Amino acid sequence: MKKIRPAKTQARREFLEWYHVATLGQALQGNESQYLRSSLPHIYNQRTLQVGRLGSESRYIDAERVGSFILADNKGPRSFPTFIQACAGSLPIATESVDTVILPHVLEFVADRHQVLREVERVLKPEGRLFILGLNPWSPARYFNISGPKDSFWQSYLIQAHHLLDWLSILKFDAEIEAIFTAKGTTHPKQDPSQLGTLKNWLSVGYAVKAIKRNYTLIPIEPEWSGFTRLVTGKLMESPQLNRESQCKSR
Repeated sequence: MKKIRPAKTQARREFLEWYHVATLGQALQGNESQYLRSSLPHIYNQRTLQVGRLGSESRYIDAERVGSFILADNKGPRSFPTFIQACAGSLPIATESVDTVILPHVLEFVADRHQVLREVERVLKPEGRLFILGLNPWSPARYFNISGPKDSFWQSYLIQAHHLLDWLSILKFDAEIEAIFTAKGTTHPKQDPSQLGTLKNWLSVGYAVKAIKRNYTLIPIEPEWSGFTRLVTGKLMESPQLNRESQCKSR
């Protein structure tokens, strides 16, 4: 049976405070904002949905994008023209109606992360893009806070990036780790694959995964009987006769 963990709403609020106040949090915010700003597509009239407020949206959603940007969160403030109050696992949005979805540090704090991913897959159009920001469970910052209070966001169920890739592949996403965020900057494994397994990246603060929703259509292939029928001059035996002959030979 799938295990549903309790949502950690207070933990995410604490994370957002750390994200805006702590030195390491501000460094992560700057790296992630720069990554999103350079990665989000500049295509006219394409709808972008972000599930979960960060408070730093103005750093990567500029005036050109804000008109087609939707922010969904379980509570305000309504800082964007289009704001939807909703839970991440149950979005009041039509199926296949969104071009891009951003999940910024949401999966770590929800009760059912698989349901959130299924819901994102539902609202995304085919070939739509998904950007996920996550905290690295192996980050030294986590272990420096391991003895802290149980409701600390570092005590949440942080997700390894490779596990996330496996979950996305089940939902038929093509996914890859596109950026790794350290205290000193951002590494792009796609540009330098040799850096993906280095100790520096294993001990990073966070990561970004980019995924594209794929729709695979099965094309029925009709058997070609023309060549076979030319080899048969008489009438084919009926299936009961074939079955009886087969049974006799097996005795």
